[in-house]
Amino acid sequence: MVFRFFTAVLFALGLSACVSTPEDSRPPGVERCESFFIYVLCISDLDADGRVDYMYFDDTREIFMYADSLLNELETVLPLHACAIPMSESTRDLSSQLLYSDDIGLSARLAVKAKLAVSYRAAQPAVDACNAALNPSTQTPAAEERPFDDDDDWLEEPE
Repeated sequence: MVFRFFTAVLFALGLSACVSTPEDSRPPGVERCESFFIYVLCISDLDADGRVDYMYFDDTREIFMYADSLLNELETVLPLHACAIPMSESTRDLSSQLLYSDDIGLSARLAVKAKLAVSYRAAQPAVDACNAALNPSTQTPAAEERPFDDDDDWLEEPE
């Protein structure tokens, strides 16, 4: 009886030792969050292909950028923001470098984050236009807008 038990345990250990994960494979569902200015941006690789499939802000948990080819699958993961846009290939490539940032050094990670910030700024006019169309009451009339250098009210003494 003890011999059978011992043999079964050795057999199970032998089988589990045979199961291995190749070095270059990525686990499915990998997600990573990074700080960008005052926001926490999260990126995710759903299908373990090593590329980011969607991005969302941690506080709202709404997808704001996504891989166009996976749009139908993403609707079951997290809600899409009303102004969500497809990721450009360059944004997807850059963000994918952050997904597995343990593979790159700190200076390279910071360089990628800087390039992503530029990429987000390039997409911002389309997102701002969409948000303005959704929330017209939050728009400031152009006549009332003042540049920062014209804001000298704080210099005046109170009456």
